[in-house]
Amino acid sequence: MEEKTILGGIMFDIIKDIWKNPGPAFSPMPFWFWNDRLDEEELVRQLDDFHRHGVDGVVIHPRMGMAGADYLSDEFLALAKRVCEEAKKRFMNVILYDEGMYPSGSAHGAVVAEEPRFAARRLYAAPAGDPVPDGEDPQFLFWASLDADGDCADIRLDEPKDGGGGYAPYCLILGYTGGTIRGLLPDEDDGMPNAPKAADLLNPMAVDCFVRHTHERYYEVLSEYFGQTVIGIFTDEPSVAGRNGRLDGGISWSYGMEEDFFEAGGDFPHLGALLFGTKDKKLKKDAEFIYRQALRTRLGRSFYATLSGWCREHRISLMGHPAESGDTDTLRYFDIPGQDLVWRSVEPGTELTSPDSVMAKLAADTARHQGKERSSNEVLGVCGERGNPWNLPPDEMMWYLNFLFARGTSLVIPHAFYYSVRTPLQFGERPPDVGPHSVWWKDYRRLAGYIKRMSWLGAVGTDNPVCAVLCSSDYTPVRPVEGLWKEGYTFHYLSVEDFMERAHIHDGEIHIDRYRFHILLIDGRLRLNAEIVTKIGSFEVGGGLEYRGSDFLPFVRKHAPHTSYFDGDTRGNLRFTHYTKSGCDFFLMVNEGREEIRGSLVTDCAGRAYRFDPFTGKADPVAGRMAEGGFAYPVRVPGWCAAVIGVDPDGLPDLTETERYGETVCEIASLGEGRMTFEARPGEGLTYTLAATAVHDAAGIRINGEDAGSFLFRPYEADITPFVKEGENEVSLTFTPSPANTWGKPVPVGAEGLTLRVTRKE
Repeated sequence: MEEKTILGGIMFDIIKDIWKNPGPAFSPMPFWFWNDRLDEEELVRQLDDFHRHGVDGVVIHPRMGMAGADYLSDEFLALAKRVCEEAKKRFMNVILYDEGMYPSGSAHGAVVAEEPRFAARRLYAAPAGDPVPDGEDPQFLFWASLDADGDCADIRLDEPKDGGGGYAPYCLILGYTGGTIRGLLPDEDDGMPNAPKAADLLNPMAVDCFVRHTHERYYEVLSEYFGQTVIGIFTDEPSVAGRNGRLDGGISWSYGMEEDFFEAGGDFPHLGALLFGTKDKKLKKDAEFIYRQALRTRLGRSFYATLSGWCREHRISLMGHPAESGDTDTLRYFDIPGQDLVWRSVEPGTELTSPDSVMAKLAADTARHQGKERSSNEVLGVCGERGNPWNLPPDEMMWYLNFLFARGTSLVIPHAFYYSVRTPLQFGERPPDVGPHSVWWKDYRRLAGYIKRMSWLGAVGTDNPVCAVLCSSDYTPVRPVEGLWKEGYTFHYLSVEDFMERAHIHDGEIHIDRYRFHILLIDGRLRLNAEIVTKIGSFEVGGGLEYRGSDFLPFVRKHAPHTSYFDGDTRGNLRFTHYTKSGCDFFLMVNEGREEIRGSLVTDCAGRAYRFDPFTGKADPVAGRMAEGGFAYPVRVPGWCAAVIGVDPDGLPDLTETERYGETVCEIASLGEGRMTFEARPGEGLTYTLAATAVHDAAGIRINGEDAGSFLFRPYEADITPFVKEGENEVSLTFTPSPANTWGKPVPVGAEGLTLRVTRKE
């Protein structure tokens, strides 16, 4: 017993040391937009600047405006090699980006330039006898009977012998979508004449060509850094049709894909429904479902599996994200499953209702179920104010980061750090810059520390889910889990693929990796085949609890009572996660609302509690009290902020809390509107706090001429006690405006609701 206590205490001390400095592995890894004429020494200077600001890795991202070195040319790769060399000296990591510019898979048009038949394809039907455009391939003849609206009434492979029924011969033709990607030069953007042609990602030969032009080319020059400095290659939302592709009544397709279609349960009537339309609603629904299954299967095997295998053979990770937020079956191919949160697809107020709100949770849970240590999320691209994207205030930026951390993201990929903002070509390309040209850059080391600590918290360990929610690439429940989020029940999205291929049923539990689920929740809109239903049945027969419906909360309340929870009025805005790491319990509480939340963490986990500060790395003891169900510790979570409490299992609880929050407000004085002085009589136990309700966008604080910190992130509070003197004190603020005032539409500058709060500790 004594040995356990000693070892436990040592482990918690180690964890506190890790919290202080989680290391470069948990650093933000920003997209580094190479978006202007590149200069080698300027690249090195910027890399060093990143490092000095706490950024220990980058994603080299060729971007619109890049000049002086063609993509994947000797000159470009020489610059990439110099960056890798300098990164290695600084113990930084590098992720390579696999396209110029996006979506991935075309090697900046080199794939189609080498073989025109490798362009993105579509399958369509045309009347037999119509001329077939050059380069397009007739597949086979069939006979279709169409009604007056042009919908397919029947389809046959053989010509009807009686000649009745209004059948006419058609030819299935494998044509082209004409889709493109966004390139690197102004005349290569969407709709421009030289936009690079999108490749056929459903064709294994086209994908092999892409790998040869991109991955092999990188490896040829940078192989000495693979597996150490170069840790991965980022693939970005591959598109089977390309951007601006025209299907014109057809469907994305490629050679031999009929085998995937038929294997998924498709038949010629389904093809007819897809190509002509049908009034049979069930047939239409079935056809679309089967087609999507076949398409994802083919894309996974042709594109993702090829890239995943290549990365594994070359000692690096496949990173990046698929095209859709709800893709579950393609996430399996990523060594670090990832997603992206851009264009305000989720924003304050839609965090529980947006269809895209599932993305971070899906990636994190996929990683957990597949035994992968990390999940990633690209974030902040075009997440500023609608119509004025350069206006992304620091507090809103933090909201996005905390949204991800509340859902388990453990690798943050900020979009983006700009090499240049020289002209509108640079600063108008998917802003804002969230690095050197942001108001928080001066304090980025503090922000980088926050990201590292919160990423470490979400990596490895377990998050102690109480139930699994079945999902698929076709449907992931959003509204049914809203109540679980609001009341702090941790759940996992469990994809049908992982349920069928990785999970085992044992004694009424679903076993997958380190997780055990006794409760399985299924939305009635989720489509299940006979095999899935059979496996669910074996789970129920063994004593497992299954619920089907559209509101999961009442069932979970009944069958999974809380053992750790937040006690207080959260207004449904608090996200609660109970982590276990190396035998120690941590509680993450994220406030996604604007109003402060106060209450108590109640837990049956015994031990000494500490308040872990993600910004400073400090871990300070927190006193609690006995409560029904265990121990209660006071918690305050300001709006759009997070709080972390960790418990040393081998320490004794401090139960000396007498007042809920341990302080008494002596005075609140309003400042501003010309009044920037206050009278003070400093005394023992008094704390002077300068606070504001809003700041636009950052403010340096000086008290009596001395630097007293800054307002940057919520809560806008600064302890100015060390600078306060007897008598009159002067407050001055120096504001840094939003970058929108330089590169976008001007917004207000200043502070709102400035107050001085004097408190006495109890």
